[in-house]
Amino acid sequence: PRSYSREHGRAMIENVVRVAIVYVFVWACFRVVGKRELSQLSPFEIVTLLFIPQLFSRALTRQDYSMTNGIIGASTLFLLLFLTSAARYRSARVASIVQGTPRVLVHRGAVVHAHLDRERIALDDILSTMRKAGMQRFEDVEWAILEPDGKISIVARKGV
Repeated sequence: PRSYSREHGRAMIENVVRVAIVYVFVWACFRVVGKRELSQLSPFEIVTLLFIPQLFSRALTRQDYSMTNGIIGASTLFLLLFLTSAARYRSARVASIVQGTPRVLVHRGAVVHAHLDRERIALDDILSTMRKAGMQRFEDVEWAILEPDGKISIVARKGV
């Protein structure tokens, strides 16, 4: 029993050290990738970052005693994320491929149904955004644009 408690204590300390290593590693990677807030990340970047726990789960639960596999996997993921971000920053063409382009949903009060269908946006989504902007009718809207981040921007017609 005495060796069990000593071994158990050692295992707990090892788990704390493993979690601390992962924390410091992920923190350092985020510092390298950039300082954008989570709300400014593209859906692609968020999904990519959701892979990180999977990469470290085996090492943290001691199913795989090597942290090396998790660190290599996460390093590769962060490197790809960084390279994609750098390429998107340097090239408008890459940016449009990676994050998409804005799509006009309403132009001068007229709903562009083809774009709604393509983007699978319901009229209720536009109406909700219009109400938040203080507008009630499509005729009050100069532009309603689906931004690459998935939000709808509304520009009022002049005189409204």
